[in-house]
Amino acid sequence: MNANDTLYTYATIEEHRSHQQWLEVEGGNMAYLDLGEGQPILLVHGLPTSSWLYRHIISDLLQRGYRVIAPDLLGYGASDKPKKYNLYQPDKQADRILALMNHLGIETWAHAMHDVGGVWSWEVLMKAPKRVSHLIILNTIAYAEGFKPPIRFKRKGKFGKFIIGMYDKKWIGKMVINGTLNSGTYKHKFTKEEKRGYWLPMQEGCNKAIYQFFTSYTDTKERLNDYHDMFERLNIPATIIWGERDKFLIGKEQIPRLQRALGIKDENIHTFPDAAHFIQEEKPKEIVDIICGFLNE
Repeated sequence: MNANDTLYTYATIEEHRSHQQWLEVEGGNMAYLDLGEGQPILLVHGLPTSSWLYRHIISDLLQRGYRVIAPDLLGYGASDKPKKYNLYQPDKQADRILALMNHLGIETWAHAMHDVGGVWSWEVLMKAPKRVSHLIILNTIAYAEGFKPPIRFKRKGKFGKFIIGMYDKKWIGKMVINGTLNSGTYKHKFTKEEKRGYWLPMQEGCNKAIYQFFTSYTDTKERLNDYHDMFERLNIPATIIWGERDKFLIGKEQIPRLQRALGIKDENIHTFPDAAHFIQEEKPKEIVDIICGFLNE
Protein backbone atom coordinates (compact mmCIF):
# COMPACT_ATOMS: atom_id res chain seq x y z
CA MET A 1 0.00 0.00 0.00
CA ASN A 2 1.07 3.56 -0.58
CA ALA A 3 2.36 5.66 2.29
CA ASN A 4 0.03 8.51 1.31
CA ASP A 5 -3.21 6.51 1.35
CA THR A 6 -5.09 9.19 3.26
CA LEU A 7 -4.01 11.82 0.71
CA TYR A 8 -5.72 10.21 -2.27
CA THR A 9 -6.74 12.96 -4.69
CA TYR A 10 -8.31 12.91 -8.13
CA ALA A 11 -8.78 16.49 -9.27
CA THR A 12 -6.90 15.46 -12.41
CA ILE A 13 -6.17 12.13 -14.06
CA GLU A 14 -2.48 12.74 -13.31
CA GLU A 15 -3.23 13.03 -9.59
CA HIS A 16 -5.26 9.83 -9.73
CA ARG A 17 -2.43 8.03 -11.52
CA SER A 18 0.18 9.31 -9.07
CA HIS A 19 -1.24 6.85 -6.51
CA GLN A 20 -0.97 3.85 -8.82
CA GLN A 21 1.49 1.00 -8.52
CA TRP A 22 2.52 -1.53 -11.14
CA LEU A 23 2.46 -5.30 -11.49
CA GLU A 24 4.05 -7.22 -14.34
CA VAL A 25 1.50 -9.61 -15.82
CA GLU A 26 1.15 -11.57 -19.05
CA GLY A 27 1.21 -8.98 -21.81
CA GLY A 28 2.85 -6.12 -19.94
CA ASN A 29 2.52 -3.98 -16.84
CA MET A 30 -0.81 -3.46 -15.11
CA ALA A 31 -1.50 -0.29 -13.10
CA TYR A 32 -3.51 -0.54 -9.91
CA LEU A 33 -4.48 1.33 -6.76
CA ASP A 34 -4.07 -0.28 -3.35
CA LEU A 35 -5.12 2.23 -0.73
CA GLY A 36 -6.28 2.21 2.87
CA GLU A 37 -6.60 -0.49 5.47
CA GLY A 38 -9.42 -2.71 6.65
CA GLN A 39 -11.77 -5.02 4.78
CA PRO A 40 -10.58 -5.23 1.14
CA ILE A 41 -12.90 -4.22 -1.69
CA LEU A 42 -11.91 -4.82 -5.31
CA LEU A 43 -13.41 -2.42 -7.87
CA VAL A 44 -13.41 -3.78 -11.44
CA HIS A 45 -14.15 -1.30 -14.24
CA GLY A 46 -15.58 -2.06 -17.67
CA LEU A 47 -15.30 -0.60 -21.17
CA PRO A 48 -14.10 1.94 -22.22
CA THR A 49 -13.25 3.02 -18.68
CA SER A 50 -10.61 2.44 -16.01
CA SER A 51 -10.21 2.89 -12.25
CA TRP A 52 -10.92 6.59 -12.94
CA LEU A 53 -14.61 5.60 -13.10
CA TYR A 54 -14.51 4.78 -9.37
CA ARG A 55 -12.61 7.86 -8.14
CA HIS A 56 -15.46 9.29 -6.01
CA ILE A 57 -16.26 5.87 -4.59
CA ILE A 58 -12.60 5.18 -3.80
CA SER A 59 -12.34 8.39 -1.81
CA ASP A 60 -15.50 7.70 0.20
CA LEU A 61 -14.64 4.04 0.89
CA LEU A 62 -11.23 5.10 2.21
CA GLN A 63 -12.92 7.54 4.57
CA ARG A 64 -15.20 4.70 5.75
CA GLY A 65 -12.18 2.60 6.70
CA TYR A 66 -11.90 0.12 3.84
CA ARG A 67 -8.92 -1.08 1.87
CA VAL A 68 -9.61 -0.34 -1.80
CA ILE A 69 -8.00 -2.14 -4.74
CA ALA A 70 -8.81 -0.72 -8.18
CA PRO A 71 -6.85 -1.96 -11.22
CA ASP A 72 -6.68 -0.66 -14.75
CA LEU A 73 -7.01 -3.97 -16.56
CA LEU A 74 -4.52 -4.59 -19.36
CA GLY A 75 -5.42 -2.46 -22.38
CA TYR A 76 -7.21 0.19 -20.30
CA GLY A 77 -6.33 3.26 -18.28
CA ALA A 78 -2.64 3.65 -17.52
CA SER A 79 -1.83 -0.04 -18.08
CA ASP A 80 0.13 -1.33 -21.06
CA LYS A 81 -1.80 -1.81 -24.29
CA PRO A 82 -0.16 -4.62 -26.25
CA LYS A 83 -1.02 -5.25 -29.91
CA LYS A 84 -1.94 -8.95 -29.60
CA TYR A 85 -5.74 -9.10 -29.37
CA ASN A 86 -5.83 -12.53 -27.75
CA LEU A 87 -4.25 -11.02 -24.63
CA TYR A 88 -7.56 -9.30 -23.93
CA GLN A 89 -9.63 -12.47 -23.68
CA PRO A 90 -11.85 -12.49 -20.55
CA ASP A 91 -10.13 -15.50 -18.98
CA LYS A 92 -6.76 -13.76 -19.29
CA GLN A 93 -8.13 -10.62 -17.64
CA ALA A 94 -9.44 -12.85 -14.84
CA ASP A 95 -5.98 -14.37 -14.45
CA ARG A 96 -4.57 -10.85 -14.02
CA ILE A 97 -7.13 -10.01 -11.36
CA LEU A 98 -6.20 -13.15 -9.44
CA ALA A 99 -2.49 -12.46 -9.94
CA LEU A 100 -2.96 -8.99 -8.47
CA MET A 101 -4.79 -10.26 -5.40
CA ASN A 102 -2.18 -12.99 -4.91
CA HIS A 103 0.56 -10.37 -5.24
CA LEU A 104 -1.14 -8.28 -2.54
CA GLY A 105 -1.59 -11.30 -0.28
CA ILE A 106 -5.37 -10.90 -0.17
CA GLU A 107 -7.09 -14.25 0.19
CA THR A 108 -10.73 -13.10 0.12
CA TRP A 109 -12.38 -9.81 -0.77
CA ALA A 110 -15.63 -8.04 -1.58
CA HIS A 111 -15.89 -7.75 -5.35
CA ALA A 112 -17.58 -4.91 -7.25
CA MET A 113 -17.97 -5.06 -11.02
CA HIS A 114 -19.33 -2.92 -13.85
CA ASP A 115 -20.14 -3.42 -17.52
CA VAL A 116 -17.78 -5.92 -19.24
CA GLY A 117 -15.95 -6.05 -15.91
CA GLY A 118 -18.76 -8.44 -15.05
CA VAL A 119 -17.57 -10.87 -17.73
CA TRP A 120 -14.03 -10.71 -16.36
CA SER A 121 -15.42 -11.16 -12.86
CA TRP A 122 -17.56 -14.16 -13.79
CA GLU A 123 -14.35 -15.71 -15.12
CA VAL A 124 -12.70 -15.07 -11.75
CA LEU A 125 -15.57 -16.89 -10.07
CA MET A 126 -15.28 -19.77 -12.55
CA LYS A 127 -11.64 -20.15 -11.52
CA ALA A 128 -11.71 -19.30 -7.80
CA PRO A 129 -15.24 -18.90 -6.36
CA LYS A 130 -14.09 -19.18 -2.75
CA ARG A 131 -11.92 -16.08 -3.03
CA VAL A 132 -14.89 -13.69 -3.20
CA SER A 133 -16.80 -12.98 0.03
CA HIS A 134 -19.43 -10.57 -1.37
CA LEU A 135 -20.62 -9.55 -4.84
CA ILE A 136 -21.57 -5.98 -5.73
CA ILE A 137 -23.13 -5.91 -9.20
CA LEU A 138 -23.28 -2.52 -10.92
CA ASN A 139 -24.94 -2.42 -14.38
CA THR A 140 -23.09 -5.57 -15.38
CA ILE A 141 -23.22 -7.97 -18.35
CA ALA A 142 -24.77 -11.23 -17.20
CA TYR A 143 -27.37 -12.24 -19.82
CA ALA A 144 -27.79 -11.78 -23.56
CA GLU A 145 -31.32 -10.53 -22.91
CA GLY A 146 -31.16 -6.79 -22.41
CA PHE A 147 -27.53 -6.52 -23.51
CA LYS A 148 -27.38 -3.97 -26.30
CA PRO A 149 -23.76 -3.02 -27.09
CA PRO A 150 -23.44 0.30 -28.94
CA ILE A 151 -21.14 -1.28 -31.54
CA ARG A 152 -21.00 -4.84 -32.81
CA PHE A 153 -18.85 -6.40 -35.53
CA LYS A 154 -19.74 -9.89 -36.70
CA ARG A 155 -16.11 -10.84 -37.24
CA LYS A 156 -12.61 -9.43 -37.09
CA GLY A 157 -11.59 -7.55 -40.19
CA LYS A 158 -10.10 -4.43 -41.72
CA PHE A 159 -13.32 -2.39 -41.44
CA GLY A 160 -13.66 -2.93 -37.72
CA LYS A 161 -9.98 -2.25 -37.13
CA PHE A 162 -10.25 0.98 -39.12
CA ILE A 163 -13.31 2.20 -37.22
CA ILE A 164 -12.01 1.34 -33.75
CA GLY A 165 -8.51 2.45 -34.76
CA MET A 166 -9.84 5.98 -35.17
CA TYR A 167 -10.60 6.10 -31.44
CA ASP A 168 -7.01 6.99 -30.56
CA LYS A 169 -7.09 10.05 -32.81
CA LYS A 170 -7.32 13.07 -30.55
CA TRP A 171 -10.51 14.70 -31.80
CA ILE A 172 -12.33 11.55 -32.85
CA GLY A 173 -11.49 9.87 -29.55
CA LYS A 174 -12.83 12.87 -27.66
CA MET A 175 -16.00 12.86 -29.74
CA VAL A 176 -16.57 9.14 -29.14
CA ILE A 177 -15.99 9.41 -25.40
CA ASN A 178 -18.19 12.49 -25.11
CA GLY A 179 -20.97 10.63 -26.89
CA THR A 180 -20.49 7.55 -24.72
CA LEU A 181 -20.58 9.56 -21.49
CA ASN A 182 -23.63 11.52 -22.60
CA SER A 183 -25.60 8.45 -23.65
CA GLY A 184 -24.40 6.55 -20.57
CA THR A 185 -25.66 9.09 -18.03
CA TYR A 186 -28.94 10.89 -17.35
CA LYS A 187 -28.79 14.69 -17.20
CA HIS A 188 -25.28 14.47 -15.75
CA LYS A 189 -22.76 17.23 -16.40
CA PHE A 190 -19.09 16.35 -16.65
CA THR A 191 -16.29 18.84 -16.17
CA LYS A 192 -13.64 19.07 -18.86
CA GLU A 193 -11.11 17.43 -16.52
CA GLU A 194 -13.49 14.57 -15.72
CA LYS A 195 -13.93 13.91 -19.44
CA ARG A 196 -10.18 14.15 -19.93
CA GLY A 197 -9.78 11.27 -17.51
CA TYR A 198 -11.69 9.18 -20.04
CA TRP A 199 -10.17 10.74 -23.18
CA LEU A 200 -6.53 10.25 -22.26
CA PRO A 201 -6.44 6.41 -22.24
CA MET A 202 -8.13 6.39 -25.64
CA GLN A 203 -5.29 8.46 -27.08
CA GLU A 204 -2.83 6.03 -25.49
CA GLY A 205 -4.16 3.01 -27.41
CA CYS A 206 -7.26 1.60 -25.69
CA ASN A 207 -8.73 0.87 -29.11
CA LYS A 208 -7.04 -2.55 -29.21
CA ALA A 209 -8.86 -3.88 -26.15
CA ILE A 210 -12.11 -2.26 -27.29
CA TYR A 211 -11.81 -3.88 -30.72
CA GLN A 212 -11.27 -7.30 -29.14
CA PHE A 213 -14.48 -6.99 -27.14
CA PHE A 214 -16.71 -5.70 -29.92
CA THR A 215 -15.56 -8.44 -32.31
CA SER A 216 -16.11 -11.23 -29.78
CA TYR A 217 -19.77 -10.60 -28.96
CA THR A 218 -20.82 -14.04 -30.26
CA ASP A 219 -18.18 -15.76 -28.13
CA THR A 220 -19.23 -13.72 -25.11
CA LYS A 221 -22.89 -14.58 -25.64
CA GLU A 222 -22.08 -18.29 -25.78
CA ARG A 223 -19.86 -18.08 -22.70
CA LEU A 224 -22.67 -16.46 -20.72
CA ASN A 225 -24.42 -19.84 -20.61
CA ASP A 226 -21.47 -21.28 -18.69
CA TYR A 227 -21.74 -18.44 -16.19
CA HIS A 228 -25.44 -19.16 -15.70
CA ASP A 229 -24.66 -22.73 -14.71
CA MET A 230 -22.02 -21.38 -12.34
CA PHE A 231 -24.50 -18.94 -10.78
CA GLU A 232 -26.59 -21.85 -9.57
CA ARG A 233 -23.61 -23.25 -7.67
CA LEU A 234 -22.52 -20.00 -6.06
CA ASN A 235 -23.26 -19.32 -2.43
CA ILE A 236 -22.03 -15.75 -2.14
CA PRO A 237 -24.04 -12.83 -0.71
CA ALA A 238 -24.79 -10.39 -3.52
CA THR A 239 -26.34 -7.00 -4.05
CA ILE A 240 -27.42 -5.29 -7.27
CA ILE A 241 -27.10 -1.54 -7.85
CA TRP A 242 -28.47 -0.41 -11.22
CA GLY A 243 -29.29 2.75 -13.16
CA GLU A 244 -32.71 2.18 -14.71
CA ARG A 245 -32.06 4.47 -17.68
CA ASP A 246 -29.18 2.34 -18.96
CA LYS A 247 -29.48 2.02 -22.76
CA PHE A 248 -26.77 -0.67 -23.01
CA LEU A 249 -27.76 -3.01 -20.20
CA ILE A 250 -31.51 -3.08 -19.62
CA GLY A 251 -32.18 -3.65 -15.92
CA LYS A 252 -35.68 -5.09 -16.31
CA GLU A 253 -34.15 -7.87 -18.43
CA GLN A 254 -30.94 -8.49 -16.47
CA ILE A 255 -31.95 -7.94 -12.84
CA PRO A 256 -34.78 -10.52 -12.43
CA ARG A 257 -32.64 -13.24 -13.96
CA LEU A 258 -29.66 -12.38 -11.76
CA GLN A 259 -31.82 -12.19 -8.67
CA ARG A 260 -33.30 -15.64 -9.25
CA ALA A 261 -30.01 -17.28 -10.21
CA LEU A 262 -28.01 -15.84 -7.31
CA GLY A 263 -30.80 -15.94 -4.75
CA ILE A 264 -30.55 -12.23 -3.99
CA LYS A 265 -32.94 -10.84 -1.39
CA ASP A 266 -35.36 -8.11 -2.45
CA GLU A 267 -33.79 -5.70 0.04
CA ASN A 268 -30.47 -6.10 -1.78
CA ILE A 269 -31.87 -4.88 -5.12
CA HIS A 270 -31.28 -1.14 -5.56
CA THR A 271 -32.36 0.65 -8.73
CA PHE A 272 -32.25 4.36 -9.53
CA PRO A 273 -34.78 5.80 -11.99
CA ASP A 274 -32.66 8.94 -12.45
CA ALA A 275 -29.39 7.20 -13.32
CA ALA A 276 -28.09 5.35 -16.37
CA HIS A 277 -25.10 3.16 -17.27
CA PHE A 278 -22.26 5.04 -15.55
CA ILE A 279 -23.97 4.99 -12.20
CA GLN A 280 -20.64 5.57 -10.40
CA GLU A 281 -20.67 9.10 -11.83
CA GLU A 282 -24.28 9.80 -10.93
CA LYS A 283 -24.79 8.10 -7.56
CA PRO A 284 -21.38 7.68 -5.85
CA LYS A 285 -22.55 8.56 -2.32
CA GLU A 286 -25.56 6.29 -2.59
CA ILE A 287 -23.42 3.44 -3.90
CA VAL A 288 -20.99 3.73 -1.00
CA ASP A 289 -23.87 3.79 1.52
CA ILE A 290 -25.34 0.64 -0.05
CA ILE A 291 -21.97 -1.14 -0.12
CA CYS A 292 -21.21 -0.33 3.51
CA GLY A 293 -24.67 -1.38 4.67
CA PHE A 294 -24.44 -4.60 2.67
CA LEU A 295 -20.99 -5.54 4.00
CA ASN A 296 -22.07 -4.81 7.57
CA GLU A 297 -25.25 -6.92 7.48
